[in-house]
Amino acid sequence: MKNYVDWQISLSSKITRINERLLESITTSEPFLYEMAKYTIEAGGKRFRPLLTILVYGIVSEHTYDNILDLAAGYELIHTASLIHDDIIDNSPIRRNRPTLNKKYGMENAIVVGDFLFARAYELGSRYGPVVSRIMADGSSKLAEGQTLEFLNRGNPDIDEETYLKIISGKTAHFFEACARGASVAGDASPEIVEALSQFAFNLGMAFQITDDILDFISSENSVGKPVLHDMRESTITLPVIRAVKASGEARDIVADILKGNDTEIENLKQHLIRTGSLDYSFKVASNYIQLAVKYLQKARRSPDMEALMDLAMLVIDRISSLK
Repeated sequence: MKNYVDWQISLSSKITRINERLLESITTSEPFLYEMAKYTIEAGGKRFRPLLTILVYGIVSEHTYDNILDLAAGYELIHTASLIHDDIIDNSPIRRNRPTLNKKYGMENAIVVGDFLFARAYELGSRYGPVVSRIMADGSSKLAEGQTLEFLNRGNPDIDEETYLKIISGKTAHFFEACARGASVAGDASPEIVEALSQFAFNLGMAFQITDDILDFISSENSVGKPVLHDMRESTITLPVIRAVKASGEARDIVADILKGNDTEIENLKQHLIRTGSLDYSFKVASNYIQLAVKYLQKARRSPDMEALMDLAMLVIDRISSLK
Protein backbone atom coordinates (compact mmCIF):
# COMPACT_ATOMS: atom_id res chain seq x y z
CA MET A 1 0.00 0.00 0.00
CA LYS A 2 1.47 3.36 -1.08
CA ASN A 3 1.35 6.51 0.96
CA TYR A 4 -0.02 9.58 -0.77
CA VAL A 5 3.40 10.91 -1.80
CA ASP A 6 4.34 7.55 -3.36
CA TRP A 7 0.98 7.41 -5.13
CA GLN A 8 1.54 10.87 -6.60
CA ILE A 9 5.05 9.97 -7.69
CA SER A 10 3.76 6.85 -9.47
CA LEU A 11 1.40 9.08 -11.45
CA SER A 12 3.74 12.04 -11.81
CA SER A 13 3.80 11.95 -15.61
CA LYS A 14 0.00 12.09 -15.71
CA ILE A 15 -0.11 14.92 -13.17
CA THR A 16 2.43 16.86 -15.22
CA ARG A 17 0.30 16.48 -18.35
CA ILE A 18 -2.84 17.50 -16.44
CA ASN A 19 -1.13 20.64 -15.20
CA GLU A 20 0.16 21.45 -18.67
CA ARG A 21 -3.29 20.97 -20.16
CA LEU A 22 -4.88 23.14 -17.48
CA LEU A 23 -2.54 26.01 -18.34
CA GLU A 24 -3.11 25.51 -22.07
CA SER A 25 -6.86 25.58 -21.55
CA ILE A 26 -6.90 29.01 -19.87
CA THR A 27 -5.09 30.81 -22.68
CA THR A 28 -6.72 34.18 -23.35
CA SER A 29 -5.92 37.42 -25.15
CA GLU A 30 -6.40 39.29 -21.86
CA PRO A 31 -3.06 39.07 -19.94
CA PHE A 32 -4.49 40.06 -16.54
CA LEU A 33 -7.22 37.44 -16.75
CA TYR A 34 -4.60 34.82 -17.62
CA GLU A 35 -2.40 35.97 -14.72
CA MET A 36 -5.24 35.49 -12.24
CA ALA A 37 -6.37 32.14 -13.69
CA LYS A 38 -2.76 30.93 -13.77
CA TYR A 39 -2.30 31.97 -10.11
CA THR A 40 -5.21 29.71 -9.20
CA ILE A 41 -4.11 26.75 -11.32
CA GLU A 42 -0.51 26.91 -10.12
CA ALA A 43 -1.68 26.80 -6.49
CA GLY A 44 -1.83 23.06 -7.10
CA GLY A 45 -4.16 20.64 -5.39
CA LYS A 46 -4.52 16.88 -5.18
CA ARG A 47 -5.84 16.61 -8.77
CA PHE A 48 -8.09 13.76 -7.58
CA ARG A 49 -10.82 14.53 -10.10
CA PRO A 50 -8.73 14.63 -13.28
CA LEU A 51 -6.71 11.60 -12.12
CA LEU A 52 -9.95 9.75 -11.45
CA THR A 53 -11.10 10.66 -14.98
CA ILE A 54 -7.85 9.48 -16.59
CA LEU A 55 -7.61 6.24 -14.61
CA VAL A 56 -11.23 5.26 -15.31
CA TYR A 57 -10.64 5.91 -19.00
CA GLY A 58 -7.53 3.72 -18.85
CA ILE A 59 -9.58 0.84 -17.47
CA VAL A 60 -12.19 0.91 -20.25
CA SER A 61 -10.17 2.04 -23.27
CA GLU A 62 -7.07 0.87 -25.10
CA HIS A 63 -6.40 4.41 -26.33
CA THR A 64 -3.79 6.67 -24.77
CA TYR A 65 -4.93 8.87 -21.91
CA ASP A 66 -4.11 11.92 -24.03
CA ASN A 67 -7.53 11.29 -25.58
CA ILE A 68 -9.26 12.09 -22.30
CA LEU A 69 -7.05 14.96 -21.07
CA ASP A 70 -9.46 17.67 -22.18
CA LEU A 71 -12.30 16.13 -20.18
CA ALA A 72 -10.03 15.62 -17.16
CA ALA A 73 -8.93 19.25 -17.33
CA GLY A 74 -12.53 20.39 -17.70
CA TYR A 75 -13.57 18.64 -14.50
CA GLU A 76 -10.64 20.17 -12.62
CA LEU A 77 -11.52 23.64 -13.91
CA ILE A 78 -15.08 23.25 -12.62
CA HIS A 79 -13.76 22.13 -9.25
CA THR A 80 -11.33 25.06 -9.13
CA ALA A 81 -14.03 27.55 -10.11
CA SER A 82 -16.32 26.22 -7.38
CA LEU A 83 -13.52 26.67 -4.81
CA ILE A 84 -13.01 30.27 -5.94
CA HIS A 85 -16.69 30.98 -5.41
CA ASP A 86 -16.67 29.11 -2.06
CA ASP A 87 -13.79 31.28 -0.87
CA ILE A 88 -15.69 34.42 -1.88
CA ILE A 89 -18.80 33.30 -0.01
CA ASP A 90 -16.79 32.37 3.10
CA ASN A 91 -14.32 35.28 2.77
CA SER A 92 -11.56 32.70 3.19
CA PRO A 93 -8.01 34.09 3.38
CA ILE A 94 -6.03 30.89 2.61
CA ARG A 95 -6.38 28.10 0.07
CA ARG A 96 -3.62 25.59 -0.70
CA ASN A 97 -1.17 27.40 1.59
CA ARG A 98 -1.39 30.73 -0.23
CA PRO A 99 -3.77 33.72 -0.27
CA THR A 100 -7.07 32.99 -1.96
CA LEU A 101 -7.79 34.64 -5.29
CA ASN A 102 -10.28 37.05 -3.71
CA LYS A 103 -7.72 38.11 -1.09
CA LYS A 104 -4.97 38.69 -3.65
CA TYR A 105 -6.96 40.23 -6.52
CA GLY A 106 -10.28 41.26 -4.98
CA MET A 107 -13.75 39.76 -4.94
CA GLU A 108 -14.88 41.25 -8.26
CA ASN A 109 -11.92 39.81 -10.15
CA ALA A 110 -12.28 36.45 -8.42
CA ILE A 111 -15.90 36.18 -9.56
CA VAL A 112 -14.85 36.85 -13.15
CA VAL A 113 -12.08 34.23 -13.00
CA GLY A 114 -14.51 31.65 -11.64
CA ASP A 115 -16.94 32.37 -14.47
CA PHE A 116 -14.09 32.17 -17.00
CA LEU A 117 -13.00 28.75 -15.72
CA PHE A 118 -16.56 27.42 -15.87
CA ALA A 119 -16.85 28.58 -19.48
CA ARG A 120 -13.57 26.96 -20.48
CA ALA A 121 -14.52 23.74 -18.70
CA TYR A 122 -17.78 23.31 -20.59
CA GLU A 123 -16.06 23.99 -23.90
CA LEU A 124 -13.56 21.21 -23.11
CA GLY A 125 -16.37 18.84 -22.16
CA SER A 126 -18.29 19.60 -25.35
CA ARG A 127 -15.48 18.00 -27.37
CA TYR A 128 -16.72 14.57 -26.25
CA GLY A 129 -20.25 14.90 -27.54
CA PRO A 130 -23.67 15.70 -26.09
CA VAL A 131 -23.93 12.72 -23.71
CA VAL A 132 -20.66 13.51 -21.96
CA SER A 133 -21.53 17.23 -21.96
CA ARG A 134 -24.79 16.44 -20.21
CA ILE A 135 -23.00 14.27 -17.64
CA MET A 136 -20.63 17.14 -16.88
CA ALA A 137 -23.49 19.63 -16.65
CA ASP A 138 -25.53 17.33 -14.40
CA GLY A 139 -22.55 16.89 -12.08
CA SER A 140 -22.15 20.65 -11.86
CA SER A 141 -25.86 21.11 -11.19
CA LYS A 142 -25.72 18.58 -8.35
CA LEU A 143 -22.73 20.46 -6.97
CA ALA A 144 -24.76 23.68 -6.88
CA GLU A 145 -27.72 21.90 -5.28
CA GLY A 146 -25.49 20.46 -2.55
CA GLN A 147 -23.92 23.83 -1.84
CA THR A 148 -27.36 25.45 -1.67
CA LEU A 149 -28.65 22.85 0.79
CA GLU A 150 -25.52 23.35 2.87
CA PHE A 151 -26.13 27.11 2.91
CA LEU A 152 -29.75 26.64 3.97
CA ASN A 153 -28.60 24.55 6.93
CA ARG A 154 -25.79 26.79 8.11
CA GLY A 155 -26.14 27.56 11.77
CA ASN A 156 -28.64 24.75 12.31
CA PRO A 157 -27.42 22.71 15.32
CA ASP A 158 -30.24 20.20 14.77
CA ILE A 159 -29.37 19.22 11.20
CA ASP A 160 -29.67 15.43 10.90
CA GLU A 161 -27.31 12.91 9.36
CA GLU A 162 -29.62 12.24 6.41
CA THR A 163 -29.54 15.91 5.38
CA TYR A 164 -25.77 16.03 5.81
CA LEU A 165 -25.32 13.00 3.55
CA LYS A 166 -27.58 14.61 0.96
CA ILE A 167 -25.44 17.76 1.08
CA ILE A 168 -22.14 15.96 0.55
CA SER A 169 -23.56 13.68 -2.12
CA GLY A 170 -24.44 16.82 -4.07
CA LYS A 171 -21.38 18.95 -3.51
CA THR A 172 -18.77 16.16 -3.76
CA ALA A 173 -19.88 12.59 -4.51
CA HIS A 174 -22.04 13.23 -7.57
CA PHE A 175 -19.20 15.24 -9.11
CA PHE A 176 -16.78 12.36 -8.54
CA GLU A 177 -19.41 10.16 -10.15
CA ALA A 178 -19.63 12.53 -13.14
CA CYS A 179 -15.86 12.25 -13.66
CA ALA A 180 -16.04 8.47 -13.85
CA ARG A 181 -19.26 8.35 -15.83
CA GLY A 182 -18.03 10.85 -18.40
CA ALA A 183 -14.71 9.03 -18.82
CA SER A 184 -16.25 5.57 -19.12
CA VAL A 185 -18.85 6.77 -21.63
CA ALA A 186 -16.12 8.51 -23.63
CA GLY A 187 -14.20 5.22 -23.56
CA ASP A 188 -17.21 3.28 -24.96
CA ALA A 189 -17.57 1.07 -21.90
CA SER A 190 -20.54 -1.24 -21.56
CA PRO A 191 -23.52 0.08 -19.57
CA GLU A 192 -22.69 -2.35 -16.73
CA ILE A 193 -19.11 -1.12 -16.43
CA VAL A 194 -20.18 2.52 -16.75
CA GLU A 195 -22.51 2.03 -13.80
CA ALA A 196 -19.98 0.08 -11.71
CA LEU A 197 -17.24 2.69 -12.16
CA SER A 198 -19.70 5.51 -11.56
CA GLN A 199 -20.84 3.95 -8.30
CA PHE A 200 -17.23 3.38 -7.28
CA ALA A 201 -16.56 7.08 -7.78
CA PHE A 202 -19.75 8.16 -5.97
CA ASN A 203 -18.90 6.15 -2.86
CA LEU A 204 -15.29 7.30 -3.04
CA GLY A 205 -16.57 10.88 -3.10
CA MET A 206 -18.75 10.32 -0.03
CA ALA A 207 -15.79 8.93 1.90
CA PHE A 208 -13.53 11.71 0.64
CA GLN A 209 -15.84 14.46 1.93
CA ILE A 210 -16.44 12.81 5.29
CA THR A 211 -12.70 12.42 5.85
CA ASP A 212 -12.23 16.04 4.81
CA ASP A 213 -14.74 17.06 7.47
CA ILE A 214 -12.94 14.96 10.08
CA LEU A 215 -9.61 16.51 9.11
CA ASP A 216 -11.05 19.94 9.80
CA PHE A 217 -10.94 19.00 13.48
CA ILE A 218 -7.81 16.86 13.81
CA SER A 219 -5.23 18.13 11.31
CA SER A 220 -2.97 21.15 11.10
CA GLU A 221 -3.31 24.07 8.68
CA ASN A 222 -0.03 23.15 6.97
CA SER A 223 -1.17 19.60 6.26
CA VAL A 224 -4.49 20.56 4.63
CA GLY A 225 -3.49 23.88 3.04
CA LYS A 226 -6.41 25.85 4.48
CA PRO A 227 -7.53 27.05 7.91
CA VAL A 228 -8.59 24.25 10.25
CA LEU A 229 -11.82 24.43 12.29
CA HIS A 230 -13.09 26.36 9.29
CA ASP A 231 -16.47 24.61 9.12
CA MET A 232 -17.62 25.51 12.62
CA ARG A 233 -16.38 29.08 12.27
CA GLU A 234 -18.50 29.35 9.13
CA SER A 235 -21.51 27.75 10.90
CA THR A 236 -21.29 24.60 8.76
CA ILE A 237 -22.33 21.54 10.75
CA THR A 238 -20.64 18.30 9.65
CA LEU A 239 -21.00 14.64 10.60
CA PRO A 240 -18.73 14.60 13.69
CA VAL A 241 -20.70 17.49 15.21
CA ILE A 242 -24.07 16.03 14.20
CA ARG A 243 -23.16 12.81 15.97
CA ALA A 244 -21.91 14.60 19.08
CA VAL A 245 -25.07 16.71 19.35
CA LYS A 246 -27.18 13.58 19.04
CA ALA A 247 -25.19 11.90 21.82
CA SER A 248 -24.92 14.80 24.27
CA GLY A 249 -27.13 17.72 25.22
CA GLU A 250 -24.04 19.46 26.55
CA ALA A 251 -22.43 19.19 23.13
CA ARG A 252 -25.49 20.83 21.60
CA ASP A 253 -25.18 23.74 24.02
CA ILE A 254 -21.52 24.13 23.11
CA VAL A 255 -22.35 24.11 19.39
CA ALA A 256 -25.06 26.72 19.95
CA ASP A 257 -22.53 28.95 21.76
CA ILE A 258 -20.02 28.60 18.91
CA LEU A 259 -22.69 29.47 16.37
CA LYS A 260 -23.30 32.67 18.35
CA GLY A 261 -19.63 33.57 17.87
CA ASN A 262 -18.03 32.10 20.99
CA ASP A 263 -14.91 30.56 19.41
CA THR A 264 -13.42 29.81 22.81
CA GLU A 265 -15.73 26.78 23.02
CA ILE A 266 -14.24 25.10 19.92
CA GLU A 267 -11.55 23.26 21.89
CA ASN A 268 -14.24 22.09 24.31
CA LEU A 269 -16.24 20.81 21.34
CA LYS A 270 -13.23 18.88 20.06
CA GLN A 271 -12.99 17.09 23.40
CA HIS A 272 -16.69 16.20 23.18
CA LEU A 273 -16.13 14.76 19.70
CA ILE A 274 -13.57 12.41 21.24
CA ARG A 275 -15.55 11.55 24.38
CA THR A 276 -18.78 10.81 22.50
CA GLY A 277 -16.97 8.69 19.91
CA SER A 278 -18.19 11.03 17.17
CA LEU A 279 -14.85 11.15 15.33
CA ASP A 280 -14.57 7.36 15.42
CA TYR A 281 -18.17 7.03 14.24
CA SER A 282 -17.53 9.39 11.32
CA PHE A 283 -14.39 7.46 10.40
CA LYS A 284 -16.41 4.23 10.39
CA VAL A 285 -19.02 5.75 8.07
CA ALA A 286 -16.28 6.85 5.68
CA SER A 287 -14.70 3.40 5.84
CA ASN A 288 -18.04 1.78 4.96
CA TYR A 289 -18.28 3.95 1.85
CA ILE A 290 -14.76 2.92 0.85
CA GLN A 291 -15.64 -0.75 1.25
CA LEU A 292 -18.64 -0.27 -1.01
CA ALA A 293 -16.53 1.64 -3.53
CA VAL A 294 -14.00 -1.20 -3.67
CA LYS A 295 -16.76 -3.76 -4.32
CA TYR A 296 -17.90 -1.77 -7.36
CA LEU A 297 -14.35 -1.28 -8.62
CA GLN A 298 -13.69 -5.02 -8.51
CA LYS A 299 -16.26 -5.45 -11.29
CA ALA A 300 -13.85 -3.72 -13.69
CA ARG A 301 -11.00 -5.49 -15.45
CA ARG A 302 -7.77 -5.68 -13.49
CA SER A 303 -5.12 -3.35 -14.86
CA PRO A 304 -2.47 -0.90 -13.59
CA ASP A 305 -5.10 1.87 -13.74
CA MET A 306 -7.52 -0.22 -11.71
CA GLU A 307 -4.81 -0.87 -9.12
CA ALA A 308 -4.07 2.85 -8.96
CA LEU A 309 -7.74 3.56 -8.26
CA MET A 310 -7.75 0.88 -5.56
CA ASP A 311 -4.78 2.64 -3.97
CA LEU A 312 -6.64 5.95 -4.19
CA ALA A 313 -9.60 4.48 -2.32
CA MET A 314 -7.34 3.26 0.45
CA LEU A 315 -5.52 6.59 0.62
CA VAL A 316 -8.76 8.44 1.31
CA ILE A 317 -9.04 6.51 4.55
CA ASP A 318 -5.30 6.49 5.22
CA ARG A 319 -5.16 10.28 5.48
CA ILE A 320 -7.33 9.98 8.61
CA SER A 321 -5.89 6.79 10.13
CA SER A 322 -2.37 8.24 9.96
CA LEU A 323 -3.50 11.02 12.33
CA LYS A 324 -5.48 8.88 14.76
